[in-house]
Amino acid sequence: MYLKDVMSGANFQDIETVRSKTARGYGDAVNTLFQKRGFPLPIRWSEAGNIPAVLVNNWSREEDVASQRSPLDNRIFAQLHAKASASESPDSLDNLFFELLVLARYVGPRSSEYAQTKQSSCDYHTYPSGRKVVKAFTANDFSFYDEQGNQVMDLTRSAIERAASVKIVWRIQKNRQNGQHITLGADTKVPILCPVRNCIRLVERACRLDQPTNMPLCVYPNKQGHLLYLTGSKVAVLLRNAVKHIRPDTPKEDLRKYSAHSLRVWACVLLDEAGKSPDFIKKRLRWMGDSFRMYLRDTSIIHRQHCEALASSTSETTEFITEAISASMAVLQVSDMALPDEAPVDEDMGLYRDEMD
Repeated sequence: MYLKDVMSGANFQDIETVRSKTARGYGDAVNTLFQKRGFPLPIRWSEAGNIPAVLVNNWSREEDVASQRSPLDNRIFAQLHAKASASESPDSLDNLFFELLVLARYVGPRSSEYAQTKQSSCDYHTYPSGRKVVKAFTANDFSFYDEQGNQVMDLTRSAIERAASVKIVWRIQKNRQNGQHITLGADTKVPILCPVRNCIRLVERACRLDQPTNMPLCVYPNKQGHLLYLTGSKVAVLLRNAVKHIRPDTPKEDLRKYSAHSLRVWACVLLDEAGKSPDFIKKRLRWMGDSFRMYLRDTSIIHRQHCEALASSTSETTEFITEAISASMAVLQVSDMALPDEAPVDEDMGLYRDEMD
Protein backbone atom coordinates (compact mmCIF):
# COMPACT_ATOMS: atom_id res chain seq x y z
CA MET A 1 0.00 0.00 0.00
CA TYR A 2 1.40 3.36 -1.09
CA LEU A 3 0.68 5.39 2.05
CA LYS A 4 1.96 2.63 4.31
CA ASP A 5 5.26 2.61 2.37
CA VAL A 6 5.47 6.39 2.60
CA MET A 7 4.95 6.30 6.36
CA SER A 8 7.61 3.61 6.83
CA GLY A 9 10.35 5.42 4.90
CA ALA A 10 9.73 4.75 1.19
CA ASN A 11 9.24 8.40 0.23
CA PHE A 12 10.90 11.03 -1.92
CA GLN A 13 13.20 12.29 0.83
CA ASP A 14 13.84 8.85 2.45
CA ILE A 15 12.53 10.13 5.79
CA GLU A 16 12.30 7.12 8.10
CA THR A 17 9.24 8.33 10.00
CA VAL A 18 6.97 10.99 8.53
CA ARG A 19 4.39 12.92 10.51
CA SER A 20 0.72 12.15 10.04
CA LYS A 21 0.18 15.55 8.39
CA THR A 22 2.87 14.73 5.85
CA ALA A 23 1.25 11.36 5.12
CA ARG A 24 -2.10 13.09 4.72
CA GLY A 25 -0.48 15.47 2.24
CA TYR A 26 0.76 12.52 0.18
CA GLY A 27 -2.77 11.09 0.31
CA ASP A 28 -4.31 14.36 -0.86
CA ALA A 29 -1.87 14.43 -3.78
CA VAL A 30 -2.95 10.91 -4.78
CA ASN A 31 -6.60 11.95 -4.60
CA THR A 32 -5.89 15.01 -6.79
CA LEU A 33 -4.24 12.81 -9.42
CA PHE A 34 -7.18 10.39 -9.47
CA GLN A 35 -9.68 13.25 -9.59
CA LYS A 36 -7.96 14.87 -12.59
CA ARG A 37 -8.15 11.57 -14.43
CA GLY A 38 -11.79 11.04 -13.62
CA PHE A 39 -11.27 8.06 -11.28
CA PRO A 40 -12.97 7.51 -7.90
CA LEU A 41 -10.96 8.84 -4.99
CA PRO A 42 -8.98 5.97 -3.38
CA ILE A 43 -8.58 7.76 -0.02
CA ARG A 44 -11.77 8.90 1.70
CA TRP A 45 -10.76 10.53 4.95
CA SER A 46 -14.17 10.45 6.59
CA GLU A 47 -15.03 6.86 5.68
CA ALA A 48 -14.59 4.52 8.66
CA GLY A 49 -13.69 1.46 6.60
CA ASN A 50 -11.23 3.11 4.22
CA ILE A 51 -7.89 1.49 5.10
CA PRO A 52 -5.55 4.36 4.02
CA ALA A 53 -7.68 6.81 5.99
CA VAL A 54 -7.68 4.51 9.02
CA LEU A 55 -3.87 4.25 8.94
CA VAL A 56 -3.29 8.00 8.77
CA ASN A 57 -6.02 8.87 11.28
CA ASN A 58 -4.66 6.30 13.76
CA TRP A 59 -1.17 7.69 13.23
CA SER A 60 -2.44 11.17 14.04
CA ARG A 61 -4.15 10.01 17.23
CA GLU A 62 -1.04 8.08 18.25
CA GLU A 63 1.11 11.19 17.87
CA ASP A 64 -1.33 13.11 20.05
CA VAL A 65 -1.49 10.40 22.70
CA ALA A 66 2.28 10.01 22.82
CA SER A 67 2.77 13.69 23.54
CA GLN A 68 0.13 13.77 26.26
CA ARG A 69 0.57 10.53 28.23
CA SER A 70 3.03 9.93 31.04
CA PRO A 71 4.49 6.50 31.82
CA LEU A 72 4.32 4.84 35.21
CA ASP A 73 7.42 4.70 37.37
CA ASN A 74 8.58 2.36 40.12
CA ARG A 75 7.05 4.41 42.92
CA ILE A 76 3.63 4.46 41.28
CA PHE A 77 3.90 0.74 40.60
CA ALA A 78 4.85 0.05 44.22
CA GLN A 79 1.90 2.10 45.48
CA LEU A 80 -0.51 0.12 43.29
CA HIS A 81 0.98 -3.11 44.63
CA ALA A 82 0.51 -1.91 48.21
CA LYS A 83 -3.12 -1.12 47.47
CA ALA A 84 -3.66 -4.57 45.96
CA SER A 85 -1.97 -6.24 48.94
CA ALA A 86 -4.32 -4.43 51.30
CA SER A 87 -7.36 -5.65 49.37
CA GLU A 88 -9.56 -8.14 51.19
CA SER A 89 -10.49 -10.19 48.13
CA PRO A 90 -8.25 -11.78 45.46
CA ASP A 91 -11.00 -10.91 42.98
CA SER A 92 -10.91 -7.18 43.75
CA LEU A 93 -10.36 -4.49 41.16
CA ASP A 94 -7.03 -3.59 42.79
CA ASN A 95 -5.69 -7.15 42.49
CA LEU A 96 -6.91 -7.40 38.91
CA PHE A 97 -5.21 -4.15 38.01
CA PHE A 98 -1.89 -5.03 39.61
CA GLU A 99 -1.75 -8.39 37.80
CA LEU A 100 -2.48 -6.58 34.56
CA LEU A 101 0.30 -4.09 35.30
CA VAL A 102 2.84 -6.89 35.73
CA LEU A 103 1.91 -8.15 32.28
CA ALA A 104 1.88 -4.60 30.88
CA ARG A 105 5.52 -4.07 31.95
CA TYR A 106 6.45 -6.69 29.36
CA VAL A 107 4.00 -6.36 26.47
CA GLY A 108 2.76 -2.75 26.62
CA PRO A 109 -0.85 -3.50 25.67
CA ARG A 110 -3.02 -0.98 23.90
CA SER A 111 -6.06 -0.03 25.97
CA SER A 112 -8.43 -1.79 23.56
CA GLU A 113 -6.52 -5.02 24.22
CA TYR A 114 -7.49 -5.18 27.87
CA ALA A 115 -10.17 -2.55 28.62
CA GLN A 116 -13.72 -1.82 27.49
CA THR A 117 -15.46 1.46 26.77
CA LYS A 118 -18.25 0.69 29.25
CA GLN A 119 -18.12 -1.44 32.39
CA SER A 120 -21.35 -3.22 31.50
CA SER A 121 -20.74 -4.13 27.85
CA CYS A 122 -18.06 -5.65 25.64
CA ASP A 123 -16.31 -3.93 22.71
CA TYR A 124 -16.20 -5.81 19.41
CA HIS A 125 -14.24 -5.51 16.21
CA THR A 126 -16.45 -5.81 13.13
CA TYR A 127 -14.98 -7.21 9.91
CA PRO A 128 -16.21 -5.97 6.51
CA SER A 129 -18.15 -9.24 6.25
CA GLY A 130 -20.11 -8.28 9.35
CA ARG A 131 -18.50 -10.89 11.59
CA LYS A 132 -17.82 -9.61 15.10
CA VAL A 133 -15.00 -10.65 17.42
CA VAL A 134 -14.08 -9.57 20.94
CA LYS A 135 -11.28 -6.99 20.88
CA ALA A 136 -9.76 -7.53 24.33
CA PHE A 137 -7.80 -10.47 25.72
CA THR A 138 -9.81 -13.55 26.61
CA ALA A 139 -8.74 -16.61 28.60
CA ASN A 140 -8.39 -18.48 25.29
CA ASP A 141 -5.59 -16.11 24.26
CA PHE A 142 -3.25 -17.46 26.96
CA SER A 143 -1.42 -20.80 26.81
CA PHE A 144 0.91 -21.97 29.59
CA TYR A 145 3.83 -24.41 29.29
CA ASP A 146 6.18 -26.20 31.67
CA GLU A 147 9.97 -26.37 31.34
CA GLN A 148 9.71 -29.33 28.93
CA GLY A 149 7.37 -27.42 26.64
CA ASN A 150 4.27 -29.38 27.65
CA GLN A 151 1.12 -27.32 27.83
CA VAL A 152 -0.27 -26.86 31.33
CA MET A 153 -3.99 -27.45 31.00
CA ASP A 154 -5.17 -27.58 34.62
CA LEU A 155 -5.15 -24.05 35.97
CA THR A 156 -4.92 -24.97 39.62
CA ARG A 157 -2.60 -23.63 42.29
CA SER A 158 0.07 -26.13 41.28
CA ALA A 159 0.05 -24.65 37.78
CA ILE A 160 1.64 -21.49 39.11
CA GLU A 161 4.67 -23.50 40.24
CA ARG A 162 4.87 -25.67 37.13
CA ALA A 163 4.37 -23.05 34.43
CA ALA A 164 7.64 -21.83 32.93
CA SER A 165 6.25 -19.70 30.11
CA VAL A 166 3.10 -18.18 28.67
CA LYS A 167 2.23 -17.62 25.02
CA ILE A 168 -0.14 -14.74 24.35
CA VAL A 169 -2.04 -14.37 21.08
CA TRP A 170 -3.26 -11.03 19.74
CA ARG A 171 -6.33 -11.93 17.68
CA ILE A 172 -7.08 -8.28 16.86
CA GLN A 173 -4.45 -5.56 16.54
CA LYS A 174 -4.46 -1.92 15.56
CA ASN A 175 -1.53 -2.61 13.22
CA ARG A 176 -3.58 -5.32 11.45
CA GLN A 177 -1.04 -8.03 12.37
CA ASN A 178 -3.83 -10.22 13.72
CA GLY A 179 -2.85 -13.58 15.15
CA GLN A 180 0.60 -12.44 16.29
CA HIS A 181 1.88 -14.17 19.42
CA ILE A 182 4.59 -13.43 21.99
CA THR A 183 6.04 -15.80 24.58
CA LEU A 184 7.20 -14.68 28.01
CA GLY A 185 9.33 -16.67 30.43
CA ALA A 186 8.76 -16.95 34.16
CA ASP A 187 10.66 -14.76 36.63
CA THR A 188 11.60 -17.24 39.36
CA LYS A 189 13.79 -14.74 41.22
CA VAL A 190 11.00 -12.23 41.82
CA PRO A 191 7.74 -14.22 41.77
CA ILE A 192 5.58 -11.23 42.60
CA LEU A 193 6.66 -9.62 39.31
CA CYS A 194 6.53 -12.83 37.28
CA PRO A 195 4.42 -12.31 34.12
CA VAL A 196 3.56 -16.02 33.90
CA ARG A 197 2.22 -16.26 37.45
CA ASN A 198 0.21 -13.10 37.12
CA CYS A 199 -1.26 -14.19 33.80
CA ILE A 200 -2.38 -17.42 35.49
CA ARG A 201 -4.02 -15.37 38.22
CA LEU A 202 -5.87 -13.30 35.61
CA VAL A 203 -7.17 -16.44 33.92
CA GLU A 204 -7.94 -18.08 37.26
CA ARG A 205 -10.04 -15.12 38.35
CA ALA A 206 -12.09 -15.07 35.16
CA CYS A 207 -12.76 -18.81 35.50
CA ARG A 208 -13.61 -18.44 39.18
CA LEU A 209 -16.13 -15.71 38.32
CA ASP A 210 -17.68 -17.91 35.59
CA GLN A 211 -16.59 -15.54 32.82
CA PRO A 212 -16.79 -17.43 29.47
CA THR A 213 -13.34 -18.17 28.06
CA ASN A 214 -14.18 -16.35 24.82
CA MET A 215 -15.14 -13.12 26.59
CA PRO A 216 -12.91 -10.32 27.98
CA LEU A 217 -10.52 -11.47 30.67
CA CYS A 218 -10.37 -8.35 32.83
CA VAL A 219 -13.49 -8.56 34.97
CA TYR A 220 -14.19 -8.08 38.67
CA PRO A 221 -17.29 -8.17 40.90
CA ASN A 222 -18.91 -5.10 42.42
CA LYS A 223 -20.29 -5.04 45.98
CA GLN A 224 -23.49 -6.70 44.77
CA GLY A 225 -21.55 -9.50 43.10
CA HIS A 226 -22.28 -8.38 39.53
CA LEU A 227 -19.40 -8.64 37.08
CA LEU A 228 -17.97 -5.42 35.71
CA TYR A 229 -15.49 -4.93 32.89
CA LEU A 230 -12.29 -2.98 33.44
CA THR A 231 -12.59 0.28 31.50
CA GLY A 232 -10.08 2.82 30.27
CA SER A 233 -11.61 5.53 32.46
CA LYS A 234 -11.30 3.29 35.54
CA VAL A 235 -7.62 2.68 34.76
CA ALA A 236 -7.06 6.44 34.56
CA VAL A 237 -8.69 6.90 37.99
CA LEU A 238 -6.55 4.16 39.57
CA LEU A 239 -3.34 5.61 38.14
CA ARG A 240 -4.13 9.19 39.10
CA ASN A 241 -5.07 8.19 42.64
CA ALA A 242 -1.73 6.41 43.01
CA VAL A 243 0.14 9.46 41.72
CA LYS A 244 -1.75 11.77 44.09
CA HIS A 245 -0.91 9.47 47.00
CA ILE A 246 2.84 9.57 46.44
CA ARG A 247 3.02 13.10 44.98
CA PRO A 248 0.19 15.13 46.55
CA ASP A 249 1.34 18.37 44.92
CA THR A 250 1.07 17.05 41.35
CA PRO A 251 -0.74 19.68 39.21
CA LYS A 252 -4.06 18.69 37.64
CA GLU A 253 -2.70 19.10 34.14
CA ASP A 254 0.05 16.56 34.94
CA LEU A 255 -2.41 14.14 36.52
CA ARG A 256 -4.44 14.16 33.31
CA LYS A 257 -1.40 12.76 31.49
CA TYR A 258 -1.92 9.40 33.22
CA SER A 259 -4.40 7.23 31.35
CA ALA A 260 -4.94 3.71 30.08
CA HIS A 261 -2.37 4.39 27.38
CA SER A 262 0.27 5.10 30.04
CA LEU A 263 0.80 1.34 30.31
CA ARG A 264 2.03 1.17 26.72
CA VAL A 265 4.22 4.26 27.11
CA TRP A 266 5.68 2.72 30.28
CA ALA A 267 6.65 -0.57 28.60
CA CYS A 268 8.36 1.34 25.80
CA VAL A 269 10.28 3.55 28.25
CA LEU A 270 11.41 0.52 30.29
CA LEU A 271 12.95 -1.17 27.24
CA ASP A 272 14.60 2.08 26.19
CA GLU A 273 16.06 2.51 29.68
CA ALA A 274 17.37 -1.04 29.47
CA GLY A 275 19.28 -0.07 26.32
CA LYS A 276 17.31 -2.31 23.96
CA SER A 277 17.60 -1.62 20.25
CA PRO A 278 14.78 -0.02 18.23
CA ASP A 279 14.21 -3.32 16.43
CA PHE A 280 13.82 -5.14 19.75
CA ILE A 281 11.33 -2.56 21.02
CA LYS A 282 9.34 -2.69 17.80
CA LYS A 283 9.23 -6.47 17.75
CA ARG A 284 8.34 -7.08 21.38
CA LEU A 285 5.82 -4.24 21.66
CA ARG A 286 4.32 -4.90 18.23
CA TRP A 287 5.03 -1.71 16.31
CA MET A 288 5.20 -1.73 12.54
CA GLY A 289 7.02 1.60 12.18
CA ASP A 290 9.11 3.93 14.32
CA SER A 291 6.27 5.77 16.02
CA PHE A 292 7.44 4.25 19.33
CA ARG A 293 10.15 6.93 19.40
CA MET A 294 7.47 9.48 20.32
CA TYR A 295 6.91 7.58 23.58
CA LEU A 296 10.48 7.80 24.86
CA ARG A 297 10.96 9.99 27.90
CA ASP A 298 13.74 11.84 29.73
CA THR A 299 13.68 9.67 32.87
CA SER A 300 15.92 9.54 35.95
CA ILE A 301 17.39 6.23 34.79
CA ILE A 302 18.32 7.80 31.45
CA HIS A 303 19.96 10.64 33.41
CA ARG A 304 22.11 8.16 35.35
CA GLN A 305 22.93 6.16 32.24
CA HIS A 306 24.04 9.36 30.52
CA CYS A 307 26.43 10.13 33.37
CA GLU A 308 27.68 6.53 33.45
CA ALA A 309 28.25 6.62 29.68
CA LEU A 310 30.53 9.61 30.14
CA ALA A 311 32.27 8.21 33.24
CA SER A 312 35.46 7.20 31.42
CA SER A 313 35.67 10.57 29.68
CA THR A 314 34.93 12.35 32.96
CA SER A 315 37.77 10.48 34.72
CA GLU A 316 40.27 11.31 31.98
CA THR A 317 39.13 14.92 31.84
CA THR A 318 39.54 15.23 35.62
CA GLU A 319 43.10 13.94 35.39
CA PHE A 320 43.95 16.52 32.72
CA ILE A 321 42.33 19.29 34.78
CA THR A 322 44.40 18.24 37.82
CA GLU A 323 47.59 18.21 35.73
CA ALA A 324 46.76 21.59 34.21
CA ILE A 325 46.11 23.13 37.63
CA SER A 326 49.37 21.69 39.02
CA ALA A 327 51.31 23.04 36.06
CA SER A 328 49.72 26.48 36.44
CA MET A 329 50.55 26.56 40.14
CA ALA A 330 54.16 25.66 39.38
CA VAL A 331 54.42 28.53 36.87
CA LEU A 332 52.95 30.95 39.39
CA GLN A 333 55.45 29.86 42.04
CA VAL A 334 58.35 30.36 39.64
CA SER A 335 57.02 33.79 38.67
CA ASP A 336 56.74 34.83 42.31
CA MET A 337 60.35 33.79 42.97
CA ALA A 338 61.62 35.83 40.01
CA LEU A 339 60.08 39.14 41.09
CA PRO A 340 62.62 41.86 42.32
CA ASP A 341 62.56 43.26 45.82
CA GLU A 342 59.95 45.97 46.17
CA ALA A 343 61.37 49.45 45.54
CA PRO A 344 60.14 52.72 47.03
CA VAL A 345 57.10 54.15 45.33
CA ASP A 346 56.89 57.66 44.06
CA GLU A 347 53.83 59.06 45.74
CA ASP A 348 53.22 61.48 42.87
CA MET A 349 53.78 59.17 39.92
CA GLY A 350 52.78 55.88 41.55
CA LEU A 351 55.76 54.19 39.90
CA TYR A 352 58.82 52.32 41.12
CA ARG A 353 61.89 54.53 41.47
CA ASP A 354 65.06 53.43 39.88
CA GLU A 355 67.47 52.94 42.76
CA MET A 356 70.33 53.94 40.47
CA ASP A 357 69.09 57.59 40.43
